[in-house]
Formats: sequence, C-alpha cells, structure tokens
Amino acid sequence: MWVTCPVCGRRHYGPYGAAGLVLSNQSGRLLMTYRSELVHYPSTWSFPGGALALGETVIDAALREVQEELGLPAEAIDVGGTMVGLDHGVWRYTYVFAELRPQWTEPRMEVNWEADTVAWVPLEGMAELALHPDLRVDLPALFAVLGEPAL
Repeated sequence: MWVTCPVCGRRHYGPYGAAGLVLSNQSGRLLMTYRSELVHYPSTWSFPGGALALGETVIDAALREVQEELGLPAEAIDVGGTMVGLDHGVWRYTYVFAELRPQWTEPRMEVNWEADTVAWVPLEGMAELALHPDLRVDLPALFAVLGEPAL
C-alpha cells in the first residue's frame, strides 16, 4: 500500500512507515542489496528493509524484512540503536543498527524477488554506489552515527 506524501508529493510504500537494517559484520562492512526492477527505485543499492505492519516495531519490521528478503534469521543479529531518516510526519523511515553475531561469519543468504544481489560493502565505498535517493540524502547522518567522516 502506498502513501501519497503531502510534504514532498511523492509516494512512500507502507501506511505505517518503513525500516531498514544497517547490519555490519566483523570486518565493519555493511550488508546491502541491489534493488530489482520489480521494486520502487530499481537498480539502486539500499539496506534490506521495508514497510511496517500494523502494530509492528521498527526493529521487528527490520528483522522480519531481512529474513524475508535474504533468509537471514533474527538469531544471527544483535540489534543496537535506531536512527530516523526521512521523516515527513505522515510517513517515516527508520534505520535499525545491528551487528552480525560472530558465529555467523559466513551466513548463507538467498535474495528474493526484491533484490538482484546482496553484498557486504565497505563504508568508504558506499558513497560511490548508485544509492536509493533517500539513502543518498541520509548518508552523512548515517556516517556520523557509524563513526565515519561526513561526506
């Protein structure tokens, strides 16, 4: 279900907002997906995530989405904090920060129809990628949280 935003005039997916999982591994790389042609903003890189269900927390939504999109179970993930990205009042996107548990160093992941591929991306290489436009806007704030210099 789409929400037409009175603030920016664009459509956002999910009537209750959306969340994405910013998952880092032991080498400090972040898990990212390359969006398929079947989703909003195709052929861009983003974090696994999606729309919140009615009554669902942002953490539960992010964990559910990474399970649905990549088959990565919640028990492989240690959740940390959150950061609100795009926030237009009627709709908001929240980043959920997490770490891959050490025993899951080489998790098997299979992408579903929403992504063409998945990769562990170094922070210093993210700015060079074709990023989802909202992620591009939020990148300096994300880097500040992750301890990287602002762009």
